[in-house]
Amino acid sequence: MAAPPIPSSLAERLSETARRLQTARRVALAALDVDETTWEYAGRTWSWPAGEARTYFHELAPGEAQVLERATEQYGARRVGVGTGRVAVELPADTVGSDEPHVAKLARYGPDAEMGAGKPQNRRERALWEAIGSHPFLPVCAADDDGDWLVMPRATVPPPPADREVAMSRIRRALAAHDDAFHFDELKPENVGRYDGRYWIVDYGRPPGEPRFVEPP
Repeated sequence: MAAPPIPSSLAERLSETARRLQTARRVALAALDVDETTWEYAGRTWSWPAGEARTYFHELAPGEAQVLERATEQYGARRVGVGTGRVAVELPADTVGSDEPHVAKLARYGPDAEMGAGKPQNRRERALWEAIGSHPFLPVCAADDDGDWLVMPRATVPPPPADREVAMSRIRRALAAHDDAFHFDELKPENVGRYDGRYWIVDYGRPPGEPRFVEPP
């Protein structure tokens, strides 16, 4: 992979923030006293790790919020999105060494890439970009080898309502050649953004294939 377009000092700070995020969520989930959820679907029994389907799965744990506040104070990282496995933070231009805005995806703790773990998602996005390296996958500009973080250009997400139908149609056509690499559930407006005059898939870290779980009845 080409040399990262970000200073080593910023890379170290991103790694530290991601590790602190993972620890904070792990501690918060371990403190929750809830039963594991099980249900029947497609002829087999499924289970969801205790706590993951409930508190702190989609929202931040208090400790995670504190970690991000510290990152804002230390190097100006500003939270712009929270997913089940990752937190997206915008990086100030003067820290990135670029004229265009960038976003870092910081990995959160979780059992695996489909159930809240950000590290495998980051590693997969990096690997997919290195393998394909073209539209419609938003470029990976720099990444941590362990998957704690990766950096992408800042895209405008989601497309405006008036442009949404056109944007999704273009993305569908562009993804037709990559059915084996992209998880069909991830084709949704919140994963599509405009950058450099085109629409791109901004989140493609979930492994392809059938979903491993569905909502419990």
